Order: sequence, then structure tokens, then C-alpha cells
Amino acid sequence: MDIGHIFQGHALNAVDAKGRVSVPASFRALIEKRALANNLDPENALKIGEHKSGDCLWSLDAVASAEVDRQLSESVADLPAAERMDKLEELAMDAHGGLEKVTFDGAGRMVLSPMLREFGQIEDLAFFVGVGLTFQIWNPRIAMLRLPEASRVRKPLAFLLKERGIVL
Repeated sequence: MDIGHIFQGHALNAVDAKGRVSVPASFRALIEKRALANNLDPENALKIGEHKSGDCLWSLDAVASAEVDRQLSESVADLPAAERMDKLEELAMDAHGGLEKVTFDGAGRMVLSPMLREFGQIEDLAFFVGVGLTFQIWNPRIAMLRLPEASRVRKPLAFLLKERGIVL
């Protein structure tokens, strides 16, 4: 799988009462570019679930999903054949079993289900952060509490919140 370009940057977007939020334009463009580079259908869809930290949501496009599968297979390659399949199934269930397929329209609007909003503690704002292969969706208030003090993403987040009149 040719990962090519990576998710980078950030955006702070409003979330309405029904859970509608827009995927940042730069992320949408990258999702399409990566799919086309790998001869995949550039469908407007993500797989989103709770991040293993429990602090935010984890978002994968088709390329990231395939790469995660590759990494999982590689991680069990040294196990005896009798154990390999069971361990791979266990890892794959943990990685993919809690994900929800979420589609977005041409303008990037998607709906985060009540379950996803609860798992990500998403309220009226969603902070999108590119983390290379994937991207995360945070409640910005939680991000300011949980991200390390030295994290270089805290300053842009604080600035974006301040622009909206929110000072934490």
C-alpha cells in the first residue's frame, strides 16, 4: 500500500445538535488522493472509532485501514502458525471491531453518531488533528487537558478557541 501523503495540520469545526460536522477540506482532498494512488474507490467514507487512549476518536480512510491490516499481520508473523490466526483475529477485532463507517458528502459534511460523540466526548466543537497515517477528532476542551504541555498542537488549538471567544 502506497501511503503517499500523510494527514497533517488541524482544524476546529462546529458540531450541530444532530452531530453534523465537516471533515477539513485538506483531509478530504488527501483521502481522495490516497485512494486514487492505490487504485481504490475514492468513496467519501471514513472508519471512525474510539482511540485506544479513550481521549478522542480515531479516523481511518481506506488506505489507513489497509495499512493497519498490514501492520497487524506483520506483528504476528513470527508466531507459530497454530497461534498466528487467533492472535491476528484478536488484534483485528480490537483495531476494527469498534469502528463505524461514516460517509461524508461533497462538502465534507458527515454525521457523528450519538455513540461516537459519546466515546469522543464530542460536544459543540470538534478539533481535527492529522497524525500521519490517520487523524484524530477531539473535544477541544479535553485536548487542552490531555495533550502534553510540550505538544506543539496546543498553541494552534488555544488560538482557534480564542478566535471563537473561548479561553480555557
